[in-house]
Parts: sequence; structure tokens; C-alpha cells
Amino acid sequence: MSNIKPHYNIFVEIAKEKNDIRYMITENGIPIQDACLWLDLNSINSYLTGERYAYALSRYFRFLKSNGLKYQEVTNKSVIEEYIKDLLGLGARVIDYESRMTFTALNTYITVLKSFYRWLEDERKVAINPVLFSGKSTKQTPMVNTKLLYGQIWRFDIEESILSRVTYRRKRNHLKWYSVKEITEIKGQLPTLRDQTVFTISVETGMRIGEILGLKIENFDPFEPSLEIVRDENTENRARAKTMERTVHIYNTLADMLQTYINTERAKANILNSNYLFLNHKGVHQGNPLKPRNFLSILKVAGERAGLSKDEIRTHSGRSTRAQELIELMREQPELGITPTFIDEELGWKSERSIKVYEKGYSRRQKKKILERIEPIILNKIQGGKGHGNN
Repeated sequence: MSNIKPHYNIFVEIAKEKNDIRYMITENGIPIQDACLWLDLNSINSYLTGERYAYALSRYFRFLKSNGLKYQEVTNKSVIEEYIKDLLGLGARVIDYESRMTFTALNTYITVLKSFYRWLEDERKVAINPVLFSGKSTKQTPMVNTKLLYGQIWRFDIEESILSRVTYRRKRNHLKWYSVKEITEIKGQLPTLRDQTVFTISVETGMRIGEILGLKIENFDPFEPSLEIVRDENTENRARAKTMERTVHIYNTLADMLQTYINTERAKANILNSNYLFLNHKGVHQGNPLKPRNFLSILKVAGERAGLSKDEIRTHSGRSTRAQELIELMREQPELGITPTFIDEELGWKSERSIKVYEKGYSRRQKKKILERIEPIILNKIQGGKGHGNN
């Protein structure tokens, strides 16, 4: 099978109406119906999922077309294996090979195919390939396996194929938590009050970058200092809240910073009369809402100037830092009344199990303090036990 040639007239296209986004895969300008219906289904909760799935599935369709196949005609996993080899740039090689792709990224492509073919089965949109299998049968009524053609794809296991000899690129390490020093140094390298404010909201509230850049002017209450998180689609800058809608109370210092930004940099940049809180300051996009990927670029530059590795910087580290801060306060100062439920509500989690993802365990200082509190209790029990024995 040959490598994919450019496009083959199969494209991902976007249909947008007000705050609704629909991703489509088209061939020669005509929507591929099954693919579009499936993408609509997967975009119900998030159009960003629809986007990711659309580009992955279109990549597969181009591969099939380059080899004269249609998705309905795939009958065994050898086709999928050739597709993965193509993704990795292996060609016809079966020797040990180091790929530029991570295993996680490769597995995402396979997950998309599994989901698509499973949907095709449920909707009875693929042909049935009846196969005799062992079991009781008669000549008149043979027992058959009525699994559809997707079956072999659904069971496809990358690790059991010849691709097990591929060495995948290591997943990039990210900085999960900021120290107090790192927060101060990064903030000092951010070029504008807008950027400093966005970063401060991240580390002081734990809001996701999509939640922050999705904020509108009306979501900020300077009198009862708080920010209201609303699950809007925000198609203008693709900043979408993934967690629960909620009101996050903020410190007075942050409220003052926001008010100063609104009265200065934002007032100057707002040439389009936008209601988004954070806007682009200059250039052809002046007045449009700031996009998450643009802020990430700004944050990476600031982090590098602060002495951190650019590859380690991510926008989510502020959220992780806030979560860990609350967890430590809950442990060390129970009199503050911080509980797992409070943390869940503050960060928009639906389950207390979410804490485990952000928890980094007990520090040496915390362990020492706990042992110091435990020591007299344990010693008293031991001494009491000895005294009881002597009697």
C-alpha cells in the first residue's frame, strides 16, 4: 500500500451558525453522510471532540482512497495495520523503528476508528460477513457469527501486532505544579497586565484556560468579588468551560487587577465592542477575544525567560497548583473548614476522585509535622500499656 498523497479531495469543513459549530468530512465538496452523522453525535457535548475526531477520521479516509478502498469494504485488520504503519512513516519496513509519534497519539487514531465502526454496526450501515464458527449446528440451520466487518478492527491491539517493535516517542513531560518562586518569576515576565491577570486567575482560582478566556464582562462582579463560569460554546475563540457552571469567589487584589485591566488595556483594545473579558490588543485581530493557544504561546515565552523549560509549560499547571494548595491547607489547617466537597465545588468537579489526579502526596515538612503530633499519643499508649501490664 502506498503512502497518502495530498488531500485526495477529502477535507474537514466547518459549518457555523451563531454559537453552533458542526464539523463535516467532505469528498469533492460533498459531505460523507455516515461520517457527518457520526461526528454530529460525538459533538453533542463538545464541538472540540468533533473537531479532533473529524481530522483523525479524514486521515483514515484519505489513506483508504489512496489504496482504492472504501470504509465499508475493510474486512480484516491487515488494512488497519498498514494504515498505522503509514501514520508512523514505516512504509514496508518491519524492522525495529523509532517513531516520532507517541503511543498515546497513535492509540487515539485507533480509538476513533473503533468508535466509528461500532456506530456503523449499531446503525446497520456496514455489510454483514457471516462466518461459520464452532458450535452445534445442522446442515439445515448452520450457526453463524453475525458480527459485522468492523469486528476485527474493534479487537485490534497495537501491542500484539508487528508494530510492537516500534519505539514510540516519549510523551512530553509537563510542569504540573508551580512553586511560589516560579509564580512570581513567570508573572514578572508576562508582557501585559492582561496576561498577568489571566495567569493570576489560573493560579488563584484553578479555573481552566477555556473557562478564563470564555469569561464575558458580565461574568465579573467587582462588588462581591467573583467570576461566574458559564458553559457557552464561545465559537469566536474556542474557549469552552468543561467543568460545572459555578461562581468562583476571588481575592480583592485580583478584583482590583481585573478592574484596572478593564479600565486601561481592555478599553483601548475594544474596537469591536466585544463582551469578552480578555481581548487581543493589536494587529489584525485587535478587539477579538484572546484564544487559548495564543495565551499558551505567551506563557511559554514568559516561562522560558523565567528559567523554565519551554516544553514543560502548559496552561493547566495553574489549576493543578490551586488544587494542591487547597489539599495542603485541608490537611494542615482543618480549622479553616476546607473539605473535599469544598474543593470539588471550587474546581467544578463532580466526584471526589478527581482530587487524586492533582494530589502530589505529603511533603517532608508535612510528614514531619504529622509525626510530631502523633508521637506523644503513641508514646502515651505504649507507656500506658506497660503500666497496665505491671499491675
